[in-house]
Amino acid sequence: SKMKTISICIPVFNEEDNIENTYEKITNLFQNKLSKYDYEIIFTDNHSSDKTEEIIANLCKKNNKVKYIRFRTNLEYDKSILEGYKNSSGDAAIVIDCDLQDPPEMFEKFIYQWENHGKDVVFGVVNSRKENFLENFFRKLFYYVMNYNTESKYPLNAHDFRLVDRKVLNNLKDTNNLFPFVRGLTFSLSESPYGIEYDRSKRNKGKSKLGFYKTFTYAINAFLEETFLFSKIFRRLTLILLFGFIIFTIINLLKSFLLLSFFNNVVLGMIMLICMFLTIICEYCTRIYFQLKKTPRVIYEKKINF
Repeated sequence: SKMKTISICIPVFNEEDNIENTYEKITNLFQNKLSKYDYEIIFTDNHSSDKTEEIIANLCKKNNKVKYIRFRTNLEYDKSILEGYKNSSGDAAIVIDCDLQDPPEMFEKFIYQWENHGKDVVFGVVNSRKENFLENFFRKLFYYVMNYNTESKYPLNAHDFRLVDRKVLNNLKDTNNLFPFVRGLTFSLSESPYGIEYDRSKRNKGKSKLGFYKTFTYAINAFLEETFLFSKIFRRLTLILLFGFIIFTIINLLKSFLLLSFFNNVVLGMIMLICMFLTIICEYCTRIYFQLKKTPRVIYEKKINF
């Protein structure tokens, strides 16, 4: 029978120090422990400015199982993963970061659950005891807020490190979302998700591309894409403000409008709140506009071995 193919999708951005090591580890794994499977390695490059392109292009010449997509601009992490999924040809795809904080040795466990137990999404669950307190706290808080405000119940401490079955991948083919929350998409499309605990290592080489600001905007994007969190906050705050305004007006009337100067401060505060929520509404409207517009965008600068 024909060998099943596993697509390894690796989003990269200025990862010149990690690419060759990652390539060696993954190819050795498929030559030894996973030799009954064929593989392809798809690097999706967010317009790196270091030697990332040169190094991957050389790997593509050496091994036609290595494929390379370079975007015209930095599409950000999630869009890069989505394009890796959409361009994969395997029976299943595994996303792993180039810094190898997530161990490739987990592939075996992912594939076992997929092959022997029919799991269509097998995701890694980070062992929280190995992470610092603040990182662990904010990650849990993020998922608690997500789960409280959406129908899907996302697993805590799960990253994008996961195996996704071809059936789920096919459902992603027509996804042209400009701001995807990919781990949410794959989880919501899954019929039988399964989590496996593992220890996440520290990055050995290069700097993390996800600093505080990027992590914060990532969380905001997830809330906007998957939940009604901000509109729920807006509704509740509006009710509180309205109730407070009615009480204040009654008191102000009883005191013959002596509190008018204070009232002006309240009005100013309300205007600031309205401006804040108008910004959020504007964000939703902008996203709806671009989604409905559906203008074809040329996002690829280069493709090799496709």
